Amino acid sequence: MNISEEEFAPPPSGDPLDPLVGRNCALDLFDRALAGVRDGQPAMIEFVGDPGTGKTRLLREVAARARRAGVPVLVAAGRDGQQVGQAIAALTDEPSSAVRAGGPLLLLLDDLHAASPDTAALLRRLAQAPPPGLLWVSAYRPRQMPSRVTTALAAGIHLSRRAVTLTPLDPASVATLLGLAEGRAAQRVHVLSGGVPRYVLAYRPGALDGPVAALRGLPAELPVDVTGAVQLDLDALTDEQRQMLEAVSVRPDGFEPALAAALADRGPEVTSDLLDALVAADLLRTDPTEASTLRFRHEVDRTVVYRSLSPGRRRRLHATAARVLRELGHPVSRYAEHLSASGQCAEPATADALIEAAESGLVPRLDAIRWLTNVQRLLPAAEVTEPRRTRLEFAMADALVGAGQLRQARTLLQELTRRPLATCDQRLRAVAARARVERLLGRPFDAYALLLPHRDGRVEPHGQFLLTVEAAIAGALCGAPDTAEHARSLSVLAERTGSAVCATTAAVVQSFVAAYTDCGIRVQETLDRASSEVDAFADTDLARHPDLLALLGWAEYFHERERSALHHFDRALDICCRAGLVALTPWLLLGRCAVTARLGSLDRARVEGEDAEEVAVAMGIDPMVALARAYRAIAVAWRSGPAAARHLADTAVLDASTRRENWYDGASQRVSVRLRFLAGDRAGSTSTLLRACGGDGLDQVEVTNRACWASALAEMAHKAGRCDEAARWLAVAEGYAERLGLRGQSALTRTARARLTLEVDPRCAAELAAAAADSFASLGWRLEEASARLVRARALCEAREWSAAEVELAETRRIAELVDSPPLRRSVAGEQSRAAGAAGRLPAAAAGGELTLTRREWDIARLVAAGASNAEAADQVYVTVKTVEAHLTRIFRKTGVSSRAGLAALLVSRAVDPRSSTEDRGSATRRARFEG
Repeated sequence: MNISEEEFAPPPSGDPLDPLVGRNCALDLFDRALAGVRDGQPAMIEFVGDPGTGKTRLLREVAARARRAGVPVLVAAGRDGQQVGQAIAALTDEPSSAVRAGGPLLLLLDDLHAASPDTAALLRRLAQAPPPGLLWVSAYRPRQMPSRVTTALAAGIHLSRRAVTLTPLDPASVATLLGLAEGRAAQRVHVLSGGVPRYVLAYRPGALDGPVAALRGLPAELPVDVTGAVQLDLDALTDEQRQMLEAVSVRPDGFEPALAAALADRGPEVTSDLLDALVAADLLRTDPTEASTLRFRHEVDRTVVYRSLSPGRRRRLHATAARVLRELGHPVSRYAEHLSASGQCAEPATADALIEAAESGLVPRLDAIRWLTNVQRLLPAAEVTEPRRTRLEFAMADALVGAGQLRQARTLLQELTRRPLATCDQRLRAVAARARVERLLGRPFDAYALLLPHRDGRVEPHGQFLLTVEAAIAGALCGAPDTAEHARSLSVLAERTGSAVCATTAAVVQSFVAAYTDCGIRVQETLDRASSEVDAFADTDLARHPDLLALLGWAEYFHERERSALHHFDRALDICCRAGLVALTPWLLLGRCAVTARLGSLDRARVEGEDAEEVAVAMGIDPMVALARAYRAIAVAWRSGPAAARHLADTAVLDASTRRENWYDGASQRVSVRLRFLAGDRAGSTSTLLRACGGDGLDQVEVTNRACWASALAEMAHKAGRCDEAARWLAVAEGYAERLGLRGQSALTRTARARLTLEVDPRCAAELAAAAADSFASLGWRLEEASARLVRARALCEAREWSAAEVELAETRRIAELVDSPPLRRSVAGEQSRAAGAAGRLPAAAAGGELTLTRREWDIARLVAAGASNAEAADQVYVTVKTVEAHLTRIFRKTGVSSRAGLAALLVSRAVDPRSSTEDRGSATRRARFEG
């Protein structure tokens, strides 16, 4: 018999992974084993994994590698005993010339867990007497592997055996398989799929539509390859087993045997036997948290089975499930889907039950919208009484907001507020809800204007509390003058309500508002209390009050508690994903972008910013889109330089002029102006930044960042040669830093003062920069630490402390490598080059030249000769453009040349001594002039 894979059927269709990802270790093991069997020693490799892990796809890959190496290949599947028998006969009973010659030969046996007893006997015979040079590669599912096959493989005492367990893919491999960059969509699919390749591909159509679609779970149409792979398992079932599986497929949350019996209309004993068979087939599994509950192997498998049901049978099964669960005393949220899908929404009691379920916290918002839509469509008009109608519309508005359909929710809430409502509480609830929608749409001014007419009315404490919460948050974001008053009053109002949730909400909102304006509270104590109380809440409570985690995370970010902020952002995103709460997602992703950028995780920050922008675009929140681009531009600047980030930052503010002033656009404009300045465009930059900050009082800047932006204004004024203005802004920055007591803000002002005093007092500048670097290091602000160390290195060079400068530059280089910032690496290299030149470690030709320049003149001469503009040279040596011009005048006078080209030619042809006895006198003169 000629050995040829064409004589056997190809492997089952399996999982069409393209490309093959995350299986490099398995392929390396195969390559080594294939090389080893060339010496005649037979070997066995076992690929072990759950359904969908890519075993068949891996067998295809090793077959292709063997063919490229000229190795004959035999292929068979354990499901087909005759096929396996032919393969083994080709190796033992009628060996071909290749077998007789003892050359390498590859045998691939897929799905060994499906082998029959007769096939197991053949496997034992082959394992006991394998031909020389055989590489036997098998794939099977461990949960379904019968003992007879395991025993047969164990008989191969002459085989060198290695087993590889195919584990789920990691998030990076999931992103590769999806064809996406690493980001929130890929991470979400990784969580939903468990990293199993088959299930990853099931979510792929939704993931390609972006983060919002990924939040919604499985797409409406599953890929054909995925459904085909699941159907292959279903084909092995008996009719009764399949009917049982179809019956329980209406329960996505799992089911007990009693419910399964009712759904399938079977007795307890028959039901038990059928369920045991389905567990043995690994289509059902026991819930690890509830031993009495069974679930499908994965939601994808359940969905394939459920979608195969006829509409009529599906409705009957849902009606049965709703009746049984209601009789067993389950909460309405457990059977609301069954009520809705069974078509019973025309009954008033069912409508009320669905409205109650939709109001539940962790119910997916899209499910709630579907239930409520069915009620609106099917409930007779005569049964839509005013109380039921109002409750229905409030529930629908809340579901629409949660699902990110903010404009539809706003329209519905506008109708509610225009209509006379039964109670004052309902009217205030509608106003507060509408204001929240405006805030989430990036319109805090409109939100605040909605609330003001209702703030002074005589209302009950809870309604007053809701209005004041929204007024405080919206007021902070639009810069309202009485925001602090609203925040301070929350404690009293929360006490009047007597609600623990209101007390925690008050602490969270006060901490958030304190980041924007001084509201006279003990911020650190309030923030500690808010964090501990929110952490004590269950996820179900937080799902009903989703703003708590988002506001707390941002408050912690502004108050320099980055790691705690990340924890709360992550928890909020997890809750939002499970409950389908899309509205807060861009705000949470943007928070993660800001935190990770500050901590130096540039790739993570860029990806979070991209996802935040994509979700904000899908929801139509223009100010949030702009802010996401601005924050992402910060990460891009550190990765690719300010010039590369400038365009992205500029696009963030294109439409800001058409909107009212708000914090979102102000923050975007500040980032844009700063990056434009760093990229070399300095015309009018200081005045533009000042306008974006809200004028001399920095009214549009959150109070926790005013020291940062005042320092930026000081440096920009210094670069422009306006020393008095620079000194004034630096004093303002130091005043804010001292009042706030935030280490990061204080360190930023120290770095700014070090840059401004670098020329006149380098030793003082070195001390300031060292203190700033230590503070940044303790906070984990790697990028700011690197900036401070660069300033310190420059100051140490000015003070001729070369060894200390080298230590600082080496540490800065380490940080640049750690955060992978090429611009930072280039800055370090430039400083190292200048330090070497300033220390006298120049080419030999430069040691005894006729011309003498000071160290500063030498630095500027080299930069100008290399083609740097005056502004670029000023940036490199931390002086003003006017100072560079003055130095150039002296350089031209000393060298006798009159142009930059002449200076470049002179430096090439003649030696220039960077050391000068007049240098110290010049420094002393500048210091005396500054102090005077």
